[in-house]
Amino acid sequence: MIPGRGAAGGLGGSIGPTTAEMAVGAGLVATAAVGGCIFIARRRRTVSGQA
Repeated sequence: MIPGRGAAGGLGGSIGPTTAEMAVGAGLVATAAVGGCIFIARRRRTVSGQA
């Protein structure tokens, strides 16, 4: 029988995201929000122009 070595313990996912990861995430959220606002604004302008 082969002796077991147990699990390799460590910090794993217990530490939070880094500053760089937070900045990238905030940039993606901001880009999505601006893109959504532009999309809605263009759609409203097109709809109101046809009516």
